[in-house]
Amino acid sequence: MGRGWEGAVIKVLGGRDHVLTMTGRREITPHFVRLSFAAPTLFSKVRPEPAAWLRFWIPDPDGGKREYQRAYTISEADEAAGTIEVDFVLHEPAGPASAWATTVEPGSQVAVVSLGSQPFELVDGVSGLLLVADAASIPAVNGILRTLKAGVDVELVLEQGHAEDDQIPLVARPGLTVHRVPREGADSLATAVSEKLRPGWQFWAAGESGSLKAVRALARGRAGASKDNTYTQAYWIEGKAMGKGRDGA
Repeated sequence: MGRGWEGAVIKVLGGRDHVLTMTGRREITPHFVRLSFAAPTLFSKVRPEPAAWLRFWIPDPDGGKREYQRAYTISEADEAAGTIEVDFVLHEPAGPASAWATTVEPGSQVAVVSLGSQPFELVDGVSGLLLVADAASIPAVNGILRTLKAGVDVELVLEQGHAEDDQIPLVARPGLTVHRVPREGADSLATAVSEKLRPGWQFWAAGESGSLKAVRALARGRAGASKDNTYTQAYWIEGKAMGKGRDGA
C-alpha cells in the first residue's frame, strides 16, 4: 500500500512502522478508555520513557484507504512481554481516533511510528515541578510521576472537562499536590496556574490548545524561565482535528 507524501517523509526521517494488535479494552469513564496492545517489535527500537508518545495511523472510519495520524502517549509498558496500554479520550462529535477507539475489536491491527517524541527529563538543580494537564495528558503525567526521584515536590494543576475526570487514575507519590480546575473558558486554567508559579521550579504543561495559550505566556514570563526548564505542548484543539493523513494507493 502506498503511504502518500506524509509516509514518505517519515520513512526518510527514519520512522519505522510497528504493527500493534489490540488485545483488550477497559472503560475508565464514559469519555476515557484504555486499550491494550501486543507490540512484538516495538521495543527493539523504542524506549517507553516518561511522556513518550507514538504516532498511530488510524484507519478511515468510513472504510476508505486513507489513514489518519494521531499521537498518543504510552500509558503502561511491559517490555519483557512486548505489550503496551494506551488511553484514549472520547470526543463528540467523534474524530477518526475517537471513533476507532470506540469500535475497535480485539484482534484488530494498527500501525504506529515512533518519531519526534520528546520524553520528559528533570532538570538538574530544580527545587520542584509544576505540571499542568487535562484528561488527554494524564497518561504523560503518570509516566512522569512514576519516574521522578524521591524528594521532588510536585504540584499538578488538572483541567477537568467532565465531572467524571476525577475517576481517571493518577499515580500517587509523596510530595504530590493536585489542584482540579473545571474547564470554564480559555482563561480558567491560566488563572489557576498563575497562583502556583514558584521560583526555581520546572514547568511542564500539555492539554487543549486554547487553554494553553495564556498558560504558555505565564510559563515563559515567570522568573528564571529557560528553554530547558519550560515545556508546553498542545495535545488537542477543541472543535478541530489534530494530526495528518496518508492515502493508500
